[in-house]
This record gives sequence, C-alpha cells and structure tokens, in this order.
Amino acid sequence: MRNITMVRMGVAAIAMAANTDAAPGQEVGRKLSIRELGFDKETLLKTVMTDTGANHFLGRFMGVATGIKPYKIKEGERAGETAFGIMGEFEAVNSDGESKTGTLLYLPGYVNDAVVNAFSVSDDVQAIRLAYDVYARYDAKAITSYVFTVRDLLNNGSAGVEEVKTQIQALPMPPKTLALAAPEAAKK
Repeated sequence: MRNITMVRMGVAAIAMAANTDAAPGQEVGRKLSIRELGFDKETLLKTVMTDTGANHFLGRFMGVATGIKPYKIKEGERAGETAFGIMGEFEAVNSDGESKTGTLLYLPGYVNDAVVNAFSVSDDVQAIRLAYDVYARYDAKAITSYVFTVRDLLNNGSAGVEEVKTQIQALPMPPKTLALAAPEAAKK
C-alpha cells in the first residue's frame, strides 16, 4: 500500500508519494507563456517576417484563474516594475497541437492586465474562466517589429460592451448639426 500525503498549496493539490515506485503524475508548477510554447523574441520575429500581412497563430491558452502572483520585470524599458502572473489551472496548445499544462500563466501585456484587474477590483472574484487564441503580426512601428493580437474565445472582455450596445441601440441617434460657433473670448 502506498502512503500518499496531500498538501494544499494555493490552487494546486500536490500528491507526494512516500516511496519512489509511485507512478508519475501530472507535473505541477509549470509556467505557461508564449515563450514556453517555443516563441522567444528571435523566433517570433522570424515567424512574422515569413508573411508580414498575416496574423500568425502562436497558441491557445485556457483554464481557470484563481489569483495573481507579483514579480519584478528584469529587463527592457519596464525593468524594475512590478507585473503579475496569473495563478490557477491552465492548458496551452501550440500551433502543432502539442499541449502543456501549468499553474502559472503569463499572457501578452494588455490581456494579462485585464485578468489581473478583474481580481483587483473586487474581493468577490474567486475564479475567472478564460480561453484565448494568441497571434503575432508584423508591425513596423513596434520596437520588436511585431505585436500580439488576442482573440477572447469566451467573450469575457466584450460581454459588457455587447450589453451596453444592445441597450443603446434602442435610443435614437442625435440629429446632425452644423458646426457650432467658437465661444466668445471672456470679457474683461
């Protein structure tokens, strides 16, 4: 009989076998990011340069976020700033269909910030379901020559926008008006 002790650590329950002949389980603690899917800065640049007009699929990230983990940015123009990883249970699938699982997720900046913000605005938020397809495309104006684009597969980010649009569509548009005259200068 195998002796297994369960230890609760944040969102992951880790099984530790007392003897060494225990069957290996799922790896716990792996981080997931674009880089972990094989896309470092050099590879990303090569990828977007193959077709500068296309969005290049990098991977799909999905799972349940349950918290955030602060860290210091080590390099680049944001070096020294605090940023956040997303904690939870996640899976990432690359463009070849290979999947990886992990408990710490790093998404492209603006999407990562949106998830982090959801945890920051209310103590009532305990978990967030997420699923994103991440692409890279060439952008001559970007410092890196590429930018990330993200497609929200669960429509988390725009659910509020769609609700507002539905409510507003019933309202009539204001009439077109002629340009207003410039205000008179304040009289002394």
